[in-house]
Amino acid sequence: MDKSRKSLRFWLITGITLAVLLSAIGFATTRYLVQSQLEHYAQRFLLLSSLRKEALESYFDTVKAEITFWSLNENLLTKQAEVNRYRQAYQTTADQQAASIDYEISMSALQADLDVLARLFVSERGYYDFFLISEQGDVFYTVKKEADLGTNLNAGPWRQTALADVFRRAMAASQSGGVVFSDFEPYGPSNGVPAMFTAKAMVDAEGQVLGILALQLPTERIKSIMQFTAGMGESGETYLVGEDHLMRSDSRFADDSTILKVKVDTASVNRALEGESGTLFTPDYRGVTVLSAYTATEIDGFRWAVMAEIDRDEVLQTLSGKRPVIAGLMFFLYSLALWSFWYIRAGDGAGSEVFAGMAADSDYSDMAGMDS
Repeated sequence: MDKSRKSLRFWLITGITLAVLLSAIGFATTRYLVQSQLEHYAQRFLLLSSLRKEALESYFDTVKAEITFWSLNENLLTKQAEVNRYRQAYQTTADQQAASIDYEISMSALQADLDVLARLFVSERGYYDFFLISEQGDVFYTVKKEADLGTNLNAGPWRQTALADVFRRAMAASQSGGVVFSDFEPYGPSNGVPAMFTAKAMVDAEGQVLGILALQLPTERIKSIMQFTAGMGESGETYLVGEDHLMRSDSRFADDSTILKVKVDTASVNRALEGESGTLFTPDYRGVTVLSAYTATEIDGFRWAVMAEIDRDEVLQTLSGKRPVIAGLMFFLYSLALWSFWYIRAGDGAGSEVFAGMAADSDYSDMAGMDS
C-alpha cells in the first residue's frame, strides 16, 4: 500500500511539474512568435507606405521633367511668342474692329496647330489638361476648352483657384526656372471635382518671359499609385491625407471618390503630418482598429501623410492559427516526457531485480563453499 501511494505521489508531482514547465514554455513561445509576427506585419506595412511615398515622388519628378521639357520646346516657344505679337497688335491697332477679326483668325489658326501637339501629349502622358497663359494671366489655350478658356486669372472668375495660384507663383519664379505645384482643390471649370496643377514659366533665349505653361494632373494616376493591393490582405489599403486632414486619394472601401470628402484625424495621421514615421494600432477613419504604418511626403511646400493600414482583426486572425500548432507540440512533448519517466523508472526497477537476484546467487555460493 505504501509503495502504491509513493508511486501515485511521484506521478502526480511529475505530471504537474511537467505541465507547469511546458505551459510556461508554450506561453513564452507563443508570445515570442506573436511578437515576431506583429513586428513582421509592422515592418511590411511600413515598407509599403515607404514604397507608395517613393512612387509618388517619382511621379512628381517625372511631371517636373516633362513640364520643363515642354517649357523649352522651340515650337511651343514660337507659338507663345506669336500669341504675344497678335495680342500686342490687337491692343495697339486703332481700328479695333478689323484688329479683332484678324486676332480671332490668327488665334483660331494657332490653336488648331497647338491642338495637334498638345492633345497628343495629354493623351499619351495621361494629363487632364494643358494650358498656355500669357504674362497678364489670360488663358488663351487649353486642350479641354472648359470655362477657364479666355478668362483672366488675375481678375476673372477663376482668380482664386489653384490654377491662378500656380500661375502667379510660376511668374514669381520665372527667373529661377522653378516648377510649382498646387495641392488638390475643387476646380469650378472641371465641374468642381478636385484638381491639382503644376506650372512653369516659358522664357526665350534672351531671358524674356513669354508666358506660363500649366498642366492639370489626373486624379486617376495618383489613385492608381495609391490603390496598391499586392501583399495588403483582405483589409489592407494605402491612402493620402492632406494637412487639412482630408483625403488626397480614394478609399479602397468606398464606391465614390473620397478625395477632399473624407476627414481622417487619427493619431497616426497626426504623427505623419508632424514629419514622423512608424507604426501603431489605432482606430482609422471608419472607426475600425487597424495596424497603421505612416510616413509623409512634401511637394512644393505642402505635406501629405502616406498611410498603409490593415485591420487588427485580420492580423490577429492570422496569428491565432499558430496557437493550435504550439498547443499540439506542447502536448506531444508532455506525453513524451511522461513516457520517458515511465520507461526510465521501469528500467530502474528491472535492473534492481536483476541486481538483487545476482546478489542472492552470490550469497548462496559463498555459503556452499563454507559448508564444504
